[in-house]
Amino acid sequence: MKIIKYILRILIKRKWWLILLPFIATLLAIFLTRNMNSNFSVSTTIFTGFASGYSIESGAGSKLDMSHVDNSMDNLINIIKSKATLERVALRLYAEHMMYGDKTKDNNTITQKNFIEIYNRTPIAVKKLIDKKSEDNTLKKLTEYQKASPKNFVYGLFNWNHPHYCYQALNNIEVKRITNSDMMEVSFESDDPGIAYNTIRILNEEFVKEYQNLRFGETDSVIQYFQSELLRVGGLLRHNEDSLTSFNIANKVINYDEQTKQIASQSTEYNLKYVDLKMTYNSSKSLLEEIENRMNVNLKLIKNNAKFIQYLDNISKLSYDVAFLESTNTDSISRSTTKLNQYKKKLNKEEKEINEFVSSYSNQKYTKEGLTVDNIITEWFSELMKNIKAEAELKVLSQRKLELDNEYLFYAPVGSTLKRQERQIGFLENTYLNLLQNLNSALLRKKNLQMTSSTLRILNPPLFPLNSLPSKRKMIILGVLFGSFLFILSYFLILELLDRTLKNKLKAELLIGNDVLGAFPDNPKGKYRRYENEIKEISKHYLFNAITNNLNHSKKQNIINIISNEEGEGKSFIGENLLSLFVSKGVNAKYISYHNDFNSDDSKYLLANSINDFYTVGDEQVIIIEHPAFKESVVSNNITKLASVNLFIADANRAWKDTDQLLFERLSKQCNEKSLLVYLNKTSIEATEVFTGLLPPYSTIRKLIYKIIQMEFRTK
Repeated sequence: MKIIKYILRILIKRKWWLILLPFIATLLAIFLTRNMNSNFSVSTTIFTGFASGYSIESGAGSKLDMSHVDNSMDNLINIIKSKATLERVALRLYAEHMMYGDKTKDNNTITQKNFIEIYNRTPIAVKKLIDKKSEDNTLKKLTEYQKASPKNFVYGLFNWNHPHYCYQALNNIEVKRITNSDMMEVSFESDDPGIAYNTIRILNEEFVKEYQNLRFGETDSVIQYFQSELLRVGGLLRHNEDSLTSFNIANKVINYDEQTKQIASQSTEYNLKYVDLKMTYNSSKSLLEEIENRMNVNLKLIKNNAKFIQYLDNISKLSYDVAFLESTNTDSISRSTTKLNQYKKKLNKEEKEINEFVSSYSNQKYTKEGLTVDNIITEWFSELMKNIKAEAELKVLSQRKLELDNEYLFYAPVGSTLKRQERQIGFLENTYLNLLQNLNSALLRKKNLQMTSSTLRILNPPLFPLNSLPSKRKMIILGVLFGSFLFILSYFLILELLDRTLKNKLKAELLIGNDVLGAFPDNPKGKYRRYENEIKEISKHYLFNAITNNLNHSKKQNIINIISNEEGEGKSFIGENLLSLFVSKGVNAKYISYHNDFNSDDSKYLLANSINDFYTVGDEQVIIIEHPAFKESVVSNNITKLASVNLFIADANRAWKDTDQLLFERLSKQCNEKSLLVYLNKTSIEATEVFTGLLPPYSTIRKLIYKIIQMEFRTK
């Protein structure tokens, strides 16, 4: 509460500063903002569809990832606010202004004033780049002309401080998401309605292009990579397949596994058949030798018969041919089958003829063992035919063995080559399929991006503003008014905080650390001068009452010591006034001063045990002693302890220094408890009123101010 009252006193004391300076600042603000431009606002609403839009990846079972949606919204906002997007907007905006601006009147593109400003600023070299028939051609020329140089005008438009084309101006575009929906609002303010409208219009076109370029750029690169890899791997795959086909054709390989199985099967059959034939051949040969041993000479001569030998050669040859054709024949309707049948017929014919020849040739009925010739010849001839056929077939099998061995030698390297080529083709096929799968995924991703990008819709297109926004002039003026008031108030409050003068009760108690008994005003000035006597009279009576209340009435003689740290604090003035008041009240009082009544440098005073040691007193009830400045002399401890009141006088207009505080603390140690009292001298009327109450003049305004300070809001 004390702080509030203190602040109120400061406000009232500095009232003219707090009124006049804000008033002057407000008048200045009114004058400076008299021609302030009005702003026009244009906004647009964009539907993104990031959360509720349909895409290939979305479905009945898919869950919405809000972090992904928030990230997408943040990305879109950053794209809209990006420097690259705003630079293209600035370039297009400048091109349109130079193409469609008019020096004679305002239009929907730019006002006359702003067009004249930018037209006059544009160099001649840049003006020549403006093609009023083609905006695309103009943009192309301006883009080619632009380069990062402080002397390049087109580059400087965006990077300098032009109010309509620079980055700082366009960065004031506000982009915000509408709550948690799929929509966002883009707004922009400018002092030119055409610029505000066209900035948002161009921005809507540019950020969509930039968004699609960023989203499709990476996917298109991936698709292009997979397509090129598919062509390369596909070419390698076709080349290897063609090489395999050529290799199969060159080596007559239709199905390597089946062919090798057939060769293995034939080899097994050959081995079995070869063993059987070898056994047949050996058995028939042994039996022939045995039969021939039993034949007589005439029968043996038949083996040397030319005709018989011819028959045997024919039969042997035909048997070989039949065996060869039988081993190689696999088709019952082929030519080899017909030829085989012919050979068999010839073989049968030759066998009959040789049989008849052998039968007719024999002239001996019995052999030497007593066997009939017909039986032995028949047996011999039969075994001979078996032997000849077995021998012919063995020759065929031996030749077949060579063929099988050659086939083994042929197919062994062919197999490893085929495995290597098939392995390479398999690797290329897997690579091709993986690339094709990745390409399909990239194409699906691109299609999904196209679907999500297509959800960007300008829900509320920008409209050309017809009315300006409410002017900020009032806010500026009010801001200046309150700002200047707060500044001045803060200035005086800071001064009060830093000021170490004992100007009032609160400051004195904070700085000294002791309660203040009262205050006596300085000589009144201004309107208070007429009431000087009344003010001082009231102050004297307050001083008298305050001192009297602190006297010990049980004592026959009360001593009042008047002390100060320095000379000129008003000790004599206070003491004389106290004396006159005591005398006027009929109190037997005496005033003693170091100026006239005792020597403050005398040892009797410095080491006094009582007043009588340095001055002879009578039966006075009150003795007022004015001591020298505490800074220059000392007061005896006995004198201060004997006193009922040690009145410390402090000049309210003097700064309280550290030395003052040290002296006061030393004095307080010399005095009895509660006998040391602080009294302010030469205070202001307001500081005196804290103790005395309202002082004259008692005008209505002063009464009102006093009630406000005292916070008397409910009293009548």
